[in-house]
Amino acid sequence: MKFKVALCVLSLVETCFSANVLAIFTFPGLSHYRMFQPLLKELAKRGHNVDVYSHFPMKEPINGLTDISLKGTSPIVTNNMTIGTLRDTPGSAFTIIMAGPCGAEICQNSFKSDQFINLKKTTKRYDVVITELFGSDCMLGWAWYFGVPSIVMTSSANLPWASERFGLPDNPSYVPNYFMQYLSNMSLYERIVNTWTLIQAKLLYHIFSTWPSNVMAKEFFGEKLPDLDVLAQNTSLQLVNTHFSINNARALVPNVIEVAGLHMQESHQVNEYFNKVLTTDKKGVIYFTMGSVLVIESLPKEKLQALLSTFAELPYKILLKGSKERFPKDVKIPENVHLEPWMPQQDILCDSRVKLFVSHGGMMGTQEAIYCGIPVLGIPIFADQSLNIKYAEAMGYAIMVDYEDISKERLLEAARKLLENPQYAANAKQISEDYKDRPLSPMETAVYWVEYVIRHKGAPRLSSAAKYLKWYQYYLLDVFATTMGIPLLILFMTVKFLWFCKRSTEENIKKTL
Repeated sequence: MKFKVALCVLSLVETCFSANVLAIFTFPGLSHYRMFQPLLKELAKRGHNVDVYSHFPMKEPINGLTDISLKGTSPIVTNNMTIGTLRDTPGSAFTIIMAGPCGAEICQNSFKSDQFINLKKTTKRYDVVITELFGSDCMLGWAWYFGVPSIVMTSSANLPWASERFGLPDNPSYVPNYFMQYLSNMSLYERIVNTWTLIQAKLLYHIFSTWPSNVMAKEFFGEKLPDLDVLAQNTSLQLVNTHFSINNARALVPNVIEVAGLHMQESHQVNEYFNKVLTTDKKGVIYFTMGSVLVIESLPKEKLQALLSTFAELPYKILLKGSKERFPKDVKIPENVHLEPWMPQQDILCDSRVKLFVSHGGMMGTQEAIYCGIPVLGIPIFADQSLNIKYAEAMGYAIMVDYEDISKERLLEAARKLLENPQYAANAKQISEDYKDRPLSPMETAVYWVEYVIRHKGAPRLSSAAKYLKWYQYYLLDVFATTMGIPLLILFMTVKFLWFCKRSTEENIKKTL
């Protein structure tokens, strides 16, 4: 009996382990961090020691998680971006913003901070580094510095510059680009544009992020630091915020794991205050937000007035994320519009009184609408938002209104369709069921693979050999050149030989005559 008890104890010791996790998230955007923080908290809850460097430390500490605040090292983008900034850089050219101000510049600010200077001096040993795959790879230098595996997280659909490091197929004939609003079935013109956009985005990222970040990282970590391209190629795992039920299905390699909805918890009833806010004598509630980055009050007056005039015509209470004080004084806010600077979004969307979500199409909000099974009126502004809304529109639970087409007439038409045609609500409920139908929850999936990488010291067997190929090898251009070149060379030599024989014969005949 004692022997059996000992075996049970040993088995528990073997399956339960505590790792030292270094999590570094330098991008100062709360919408991104909302996906990352729940995983870090769960790892701490499961007995791991997690040190987190971010701009958003928790208000209340939890056991096993140590927050090191990066506040003040870079400007916060939450509720701090105007419509002009976001709309003036369309398409893949937005890569320049992502790679520059949101990438290389943040690296430069971070490496100058006391927090990272002190981290470099630490004697603590780590087992894994978790960071974000977004505007720069400079934080992968910490994995090299501590000699541990690296895991990256992406809060959106996958980025164009993510593919090579994992050997992830990104064939533009059927994989829509992050910056485009195409679906998998593209016309010839769309495939041409999609291909060029993919190439352009990759080149811009390397020019505006990888090259300057390389210089900064080597200055900070030392010249022995491998190039960031090499460190990126050695990444052990990516957790990406997609799922085939709501995004176009595409081929994935084993170390790219879909965990869409990682940021979502079980919905709860809204608190007493918001319960009163949602209570109405109208047909229900419409919830409207442009996310945590865009300042909605920065929209041009005519766009704002079109939105508000539309809401005035609808027999619903409008719950709008915004500040009355920041609205232009000459813009009239209808009586049925209630403003709040912050709201518990998921709990509100899952409330039965809410009938429609008017959104910019951010990934987090779109997934929350899907989880709650509610139709969406999408007004995309920048980056992947058009693609997100296009997916939703194709699945039959959303209608997209382009920013340039905003008018009272267009918005009313879309809103009435979504509210009065029951098929949109039915489709939203069905997509919600499909989205939730998984063998493991997003959190269980993420935790399993993080711990897998730690247990297996980087889990190199997960990696596809494709990532080690040169681009011309990956696309078999060398095979094509060889298989086509040799026959052509033989044909050329044969023709030359026959021509030489003919020429020699003619000369001999002339000499004979």
